[in-house]
Amino acid sequence: MEEKIFQYPNINETAFSINLLGLNLNVQWYGLSYIAGILLAWFFMIKLVQKKDLWIAGNSIVERNEVDDLITYMILGIILGGRLGYCLFYSPAYYFDNPIRIIYIWEGGMSFHGGFLGVLISGILFGVKRKINLLSLGDLIAFSSPPGLFFGRIANFINGELWGKPTTSTFGIQFTKGQGQFCPSSTEITCLRHPSQLYEAFFEGIVLMLIFYYLVFFSKALKKPGIIFGSFLLGYGVIRFLIEFLREPDAFFITNENPYGYVIEFFPGIGISMGQLLTVPMIIFGLLMILLVTKRTTDAN
Repeated sequence: MEEKIFQYPNINETAFSINLLGLNLNVQWYGLSYIAGILLAWFFMIKLVQKKDLWIAGNSIVERNEVDDLITYMILGIILGGRLGYCLFYSPAYYFDNPIRIIYIWEGGMSFHGGFLGVLISGILFGVKRKINLLSLGDLIAFSSPPGLFFGRIANFINGELWGKPTTSTFGIQFTKGQGQFCPSSTEITCLRHPSQLYEAFFEGIVLMLIFYYLVFFSKALKKPGIIFGSFLLGYGVIRFLIEFLREPDAFFITNENPYGYVIEFFPGIGISMGQLLTVPMIIFGLLMILLVTKRTTDAN
């Protein structure tokens, strides 16, 4: 019996085109994923601040009309941080030699960790300006983040990028775009790969959202400022660190001397990728934050 293989559907990266005053504009799925994630974050923030009983002393940290301003800060943090993070973390030499290309966001290249730092900085600026408890503000932003992560990873899958490592498991997908369709050792042999984009969409988007929903609505975690934010740091960090073992490293990290694309190699064939290295501080700070907030709450009681 012939084995059935799930083949990548080869979806067009352009969702649709519109003609505006004689100018043909292509709307990409990747751009739509950002819009969907931001709109859902805005929606969840509004719903959360309106449920005042979930917050300390029955008062939400921001009013409904302030959410719009907060989202504006977040958008700037995501775009600027995501792009600069990609340039600095993943290909600094190229962008130092070609600084003008930093603004060429249509060529691709956005880093989650850079976007996270951008949101963190913009959130701090917003919180300090409005005199808002920064830990509670972090909880609000973290709670609304999973939909954006989900749609972002779905867009990665549609674009046929950031594919997983070759596999013989039943989860393997035959990609049909770029070098993802070939095995690392050959440009002719087609191989199956882990759909790591879908793994991340499920765990970073759906699983994290369910965890936050339980913590907020059943454990009343918003009354303990920092718990949701710490859980986001820890949860995302662990998920990303583990899935990186199944994800193909970026091409510019792979050389003949470093075929696995490790940024730190402990022993021959054993090391960690850039994505894993960047998640280590998240895991450490997330765990410390949860422990400190829990201890502070216990001491207060």
